[in-house]
Amino acid sequence: MVLHFTDSPVIDNHCHTIDPQKAILDRVSLVSEFYHGMKDIPQNDVHPWRWKASETLRQHLPNLGVVQTMIFQLSKLLGCAPELDAVVASRNSHTIQSFSSYVKMLYQDAGIVGTVLDSGLPPGDPLFDLFPGKVMRLFQMSTAIRRILKNALSYREFLNSYQNSLDHAVRQHGFIGVKAHVAEVVGFGVETIEFTEAHFASAKAGDIEAYKKLYLTIFTETLRQCQELRIPMHLHTGITGGIWDGSITNADPFLIVPLLRRPEFIQTRVVLLHGSYPWIQHASMVAHALPHVWVDLSWTTPWSALRLVESWRDVIGVMPLSKLIFGSGGHGTPEIAWLSAKTTKIALQHVLEDNVTLGLLNSKQAKRIGQMILHDNATRLYNQ
Repeated sequence: MVLHFTDSPVIDNHCHTIDPQKAILDRVSLVSEFYHGMKDIPQNDVHPWRWKASETLRQHLPNLGVVQTMIFQLSKLLGCAPELDAVVASRNSHTIQSFSSYVKMLYQDAGIVGTVLDSGLPPGDPLFDLFPGKVMRLFQMSTAIRRILKNALSYREFLNSYQNSLDHAVRQHGFIGVKAHVAEVVGFGVETIEFTEAHFASAKAGDIEAYKKLYLTIFTETLRQCQELRIPMHLHTGITGGIWDGSITNADPFLIVPLLRRPEFIQTRVVLLHGSYPWIQHASMVAHALPHVWVDLSWTTPWSALRLVESWRDVIGVMPLSKLIFGSGGHGTPEIAWLSAKTTKIALQHVLEDNVTLGLLNSKQAKRIGQMILHDNATRLYNQ
């Protein structure tokens, strides 16, 4: 029995803005797009987001497993040699004619019909038009906190402004969820606190520890508000960034279970983004134990391209498969979302066929599970 997901529709549960400035890329720029979250050796007076690959790093970037997979898969689509220079030249020959047509070709080839977008773009921005299919927006909690903190004179004023901003985004502009970075800012293994006006004044003055307290307090308030608005909280988990200010082990989803299982939050749907990589089995177990927790495998797909079969095998282990959703973590270039969908279909086919061969599923069940993960679970989560 051979499963086929080639023509199955896909909803990308987690993606960032496509950048038209990256329509034309050289070989270093293209492969650098797949070096997500990591940086070269830090340099004095160079902002970490404005790094340039050193000569040493340039030698290694093309040898990332995900880049090798991109070269092979893209060469098949574009009809060129499976070599980096040939792929770059062929890609640019398409994008120089029409970047939007190139994006549309990739999304049609991968079957991506909807995108959940994590972006600070204002409503109606023309960049949304680059995404083929339906675009659904996430409210960025961190961005809202920083913006409102500048002008608020008290915590009560701050909280009211924040909650009104979220309410307006959902009710007036159709935002479908909230994105938070608790692991990086605070760490998952923390308890809620009693926040005071003194804490607020310190946070506004730039005190880092007070800002952490503010962030955690607003996070718990947002979990409650998500219940009222009937939208999920998207929670960044796992190691998809580089060197953070805190310990990277603070991103293990096991650490936030005591908070998520509290009675006041049990009605808030929470999506663990990125499969909590490398704690994929932990994410699966949390989603098994807590009825309101879902798992998305963005970043894991496509960055762990050469072990995607193992990643998907891990995550389907114990959790309800009705709460598992596909995502890419794409940004900048459309090849990331495209490659994520292509490689996920390959991995799911392999994993589910194995389970049929072992007598653990029948072919009808396996086909249905694949379609749920790629598309149907997301439509149910967002009531689309």
